[in-house]
Amino acid sequence: GEGLYGGSDDLDDSGTLRYVRVWYGGADIGFDPTNPENSGNEINGITFGGVGNGTTLENCEVAFNKDDGFEFFGGSVNGKWLSALFVDDDAFDTDEGYVGKLQFIFALVDKDGDHAAEMDSKDDNQRRSFPTISGATFIKSDHTTGYANGLIQIREGGGGQFYNMVLTGRAGSGIQNTDCFTETRSSSSPPPANNMDYLYWDPSNFINTIRADNAASLQFDIDSSCGWENSDQSSQTSPPDIQLSPSQWSSVEDIFQIDPRPLDGGNLYSTFATPPSDNFFTSTDYSGAFSSGLWLDGWSYLSVAGLLPSGNVLPTASNTIPASITSDTVLTAGTWYMTEQVFVSNGATLTIQQGTTIQSYRQDAGGKAPTLVIEQGCKIEASGTAAAPITFTSVLPDANLPQRGTWGGLIILGFGTITGGGTDNIEGLDAGLGIYGGSDDTDNSGTLRYVRVWYGGADIGFDPTNPENSGNE
Repeated sequence: GEGLYGGSDDLDDSGTLRYVRVWYGGADIGFDPTNPENSGNEINGITFGGVGNGTTLENCEVAFNKDDGFEFFGGSVNGKWLSALFVDDDAFDTDEGYVGKLQFIFALVDKDGDHAAEMDSKDDNQRRSFPTISGATFIKSDHTTGYANGLIQIREGGGGQFYNMVLTGRAGSGIQNTDCFTETRSSSSPPPANNMDYLYWDPSNFINTIRADNAASLQFDIDSSCGWENSDQSSQTSPPDIQLSPSQWSSVEDIFQIDPRPLDGGNLYSTFATPPSDNFFTSTDYSGAFSSGLWLDGWSYLSVAGLLPSGNVLPTASNTIPASITSDTVLTAGTWYMTEQVFVSNGATLTIQQGTTIQSYRQDAGGKAPTLVIEQGCKIEASGTAAAPITFTSVLPDANLPQRGTWGGLIILGFGTITGGGTDNIEGLDAGLGIYGGSDDTDNSGTLRYVRVWYGGADIGFDPTNPENSGNE
């Protein structure tokens, strides 16, 4: 008699969950001594059984759960700003006629996880599952099993409508659609009002996944029971241009930093859809779960663990230092960002005005720590004052500082004499970069005056076989 759910009241109010974190759960709630490791009763992080849309669900997170993150069995509860991190099965799971609405949802699926979303129904039995989702960012890691699995799996007659979705990382496909029944499936015709026997995938959604074993790219994996209307399944093929999504990781231990927001001026700001117009969905001018605001800041596991930049860090095209500086350039007083390694070359002079702060990310997408490199024959003119020093520092929140190794550092390379004569190069930089040495001990590489270099020393030459200590700190 315990654990019952279901009925006919979609306005049901089961209360409020707001800024709730459910971490490290999922243990077996129905112990089976014959199979103590896996009785099948591992519990989801948060399970909603027949919960109605009178319930409030906002700013909640499930992390490191043994089973699914958020599970919706029927009901119609709506949710915004939901995060599922590193769970052992599916980040989001819907079944048994769930018809709720979700907006701004985020999933990081590591090597042990399965799908970012598994969306089932019960064949043609009514009512059909029909979630409406707008604004999701789903990222899957490298892995060694389940190569063919889709990042989203829709099966057993599951329906729904999906807008402003961003699917990226390593997966067999973006959408895996299997075991279909009489529901209509389309990317060209949104569902008519009140028609839940329908699966609609908006063509402005982004799918940019590749298989982990062979790097093959497949947006849709559709089995023979799931013919789409006029074979019109469609999605964007261009990269989603996320600010920082590491390309080489398999578990949280491999992530030094992540920033899931869209790159300023990138594709997520140019291609997006209008979700259904009602009193729940927020109209946006971007795709994905994030805009410039980082709603995970301050409370998500990623923030607590120091894996997110501070929420007030906002790189744009006008305040991000370019990777290559080949002509004289001035960084005016204010805040600038380094998101990748920066090389000053071709005889250029980089002038940094007093009072300037340069905040750096911990890594770029390839794992290398952003670093400012002044090549031979170039100059840095960085003259601060005691009252207005020049500061190189981290993008991390103050709560995560001080700590060592939060970005690379400052490298200045000249023509002065080194032991043995000739030249050498800085280990960790790509071949042909980082050369120093010569015979000119009067070489002038510029000025450093009242310059502070804080929290640096991270690895500038990422080695995936030894990410903690490649020797290139």
